[in-house]
Amino acid sequence: MNDEALVHLFSEDATTNMPGPTIQTRRLAFAAGGKKILSAIDLAFEAGQITTIIGPSGSGKSTLLKCVTTALAPTEGEVLVDDQDLKKDLATFRGRLGYVPQDDIIHRELRVEQAFQFAARLRLGSEYSREEIARRVEKTARELGLLECRFRRVRSLSGGQRKRVNVGVELLAEPDILVLDEPASGLDPATEEDLLHILRRLADQERTIVLTTHSMEYLSLVDRIVILMEGSVIFAGTLNELLAYFDIPHVADVFKTIRGRNALHWKNKYRASPLAGRAARVSKESGGPPSGLQASTSIAARSHDLPWL
Repeated sequence: MNDEALVHLFSEDATTNMPGPTIQTRRLAFAAGGKKILSAIDLAFEAGQITTIIGPSGSGKSTLLKCVTTALAPTEGEVLVDDQDLKKDLATFRGRLGYVPQDDIIHRELRVEQAFQFAARLRLGSEYSREEIARRVEKTARELGLLECRFRRVRSLSGGQRKRVNVGVELLAEPDILVLDEPASGLDPATEEDLLHILRRLADQERTIVLTTHSMEYLSLVDRIVILMEGSVIFAGTLNELLAYFDIPHVADVFKTIRGRNALHWKNKYRASPLAGRAARVSKESGGPPSGLQASTSIAARSHDLPWL
């Protein structure tokens, strides 16, 4: 997939030209089985940016994504979308959301084109004709570099191809929020780089993109890095800020550095830094969030059948 193809990724016939929303968490916490998994998370995820959440295994990365996407209800705090309580308009928010979990969300016996067709029929409004659905399926397969394998069964694809199919299923409805849990898991470095370039182009079209990762290879392609440790934010900022904050020459050294002190030390250091206050605010450069949870009727009608009610 070349850069020229990426430039046009989903830029034609977009369902809505408005930028994605700003999503904020305020004092967000989650506990289960008597154990606190997340504690006092204050963050803002903005349109036009990729925010990558990293941290040791068990630090709460996936749980944070599930709270943001409404798969889990936080036990404390709140999630705001353009300054409105998310619970006030769940259906519209879910209609604007594309969520790619760690595991495949498509049946492996389907052919790629079948998987796209079924997803399009489920997620697009009934006013979309078969011809329009076929055009969007073909466009999605083309832009994700899947045309040559669109008649192959999902089970026969490589890991990178399957990941692109999972992303494509969400992109068929052109969501302006895209959340991905470990999208680079199992991918070789070249395929991971291709995927990050796709996400970069989508963010540049004013989508709000949030992902978790264990990979440190291509963090130069993201806008903000959030580090969780034992359920708390211990850093949020740019790559250059991360290197300076931890006084390390390369981002790959960050895990070795944070293992040298306990979570309480890093949590207190972060809370005392100017980064903590900035991470929870909408940047002035963005001009503030768009108003309201407005979306087209066809997208708002979609449902991800998520359990937060």
